[in-house]
Amino acid sequence: MPDFHQNIVPTFTRLETEDLSRLEKTVQHSFRRTPVGVIVPALFQDLSSPAMLHIIDELSSMAFVKRVYVSLDRASAEEFQQARGIVKPLKDAGVLLWNDAPGVQRVVQKIDAVLPVGPRGKGQAIWTALGYALGKAEISVIAFHDADILTYDRGFLLRLLYPVVHLRYQFAKGFYARYSDRLHGRVTRLFYYPFVKALRDMLPKNDFLDYMADFRYPLSGEFAPFASIANEPLFPSDWGIEVGIPAELYRIMRPHRICQVEITSRYDHKHQELGDSGTSGLSKMASDIARTFFSRLSAGGCVLNQDFLRTLKHTYLANARAYVHTYEAFADMNNLQQFDQHQELAIIELFAGGLDKAFVEYSDLLFGSPLISDWRRIEVALEGTLSELVAAFDAAAAAGVAQV
Repeated sequence: MPDFHQNIVPTFTRLETEDLSRLEKTVQHSFRRTPVGVIVPALFQDLSSPAMLHIIDELSSMAFVKRVYVSLDRASAEEFQQARGIVKPLKDAGVLLWNDAPGVQRVVQKIDAVLPVGPRGKGQAIWTALGYALGKAEISVIAFHDADILTYDRGFLLRLLYPVVHLRYQFAKGFYARYSDRLHGRVTRLFYYPFVKALRDMLPKNDFLDYMADFRYPLSGEFAPFASIANEPLFPSDWGIEVGIPAELYRIMRPHRICQVEITSRYDHKHQELGDSGTSGLSKMASDIARTFFSRLSAGGCVLNQDFLRTLKHTYLANARAYVHTYEAFADMNNLQQFDQHQELAIIELFAGGLDKAFVEYSDLLFGSPLISDWRRIEVALEGTLSELVAAFDAAAAAGVAQV
């Protein structure tokens, strides 16, 4: 995707002259001054998949990575034992974090009694792993990515890390194209882009919306901040995390310290089911994203009511339907044979229906969206909690070793 276009968020695309070995030497040179950790949230079914086995194999050969924190969520004791064998190739760099360990859950419940942590989900699995990494205080930069990436290689991580480790940006977010014999990225293409455009069409000039509209692939799960920055954002516990983190960073820092980088030419991973009416699958993801935006806009002084919602739905539908015709032409030009206009339009209508659920939840929840407090505040409210979390994870790991 080579171009030089710049708008709000500094953007680094890949050129044909890229020298991956130079990137690696530079990142490796910074290893002692800026040690790197990687957080990978995973269900057991993801951890035991061919995709994750390949990711582990790649990570095991990356000398520029000091720690790999695999945050295993919703796993039984038996699955935890099996997972130990799966991550073994990572050797001393690998840290398997069992979120369902009784001691870990006691610490989470203790926090929840004072500062709500929201429902279990990807966001909470990332948050606990981040707490462990911050508590251990052994890394300076943390890269986050998913466990189901089918097109993963060492360049993927190097490109994500380089702007932070070497260029000293505070936060880097990855972007890429998602396609095979058809266009993927349905929530991004058919919901996020036309939804944000609808908000910008309806509201007076809004710097936050301009910033959020500037991300090339806003729903990517790949990002890398300095650990000192990762200590500050509130974490959405649901599917809103991919947009919630950039939204939080907008509150914390100036956009010119944030960047986005093209980390691969084509990205593929496990494809989610569509779900139904904002309650599951991609439909719930779209609903959670909408609710995250409603919360942020309301916090910025925008008044949102039923008239606003009604107009938003119609504007979103108009934008999204127009995009379908563009994507159809795009698929035709690139010889992608599997383009189903009817299905694309049906998905848009499903997402539009999820806006009602998002608005009800935004209205009912105290803060509009289930946000987990940042670790800095948790340490103030419950001093010593990070140490307790680290000890609970380490105790579960030690008990696991004793049983092997």
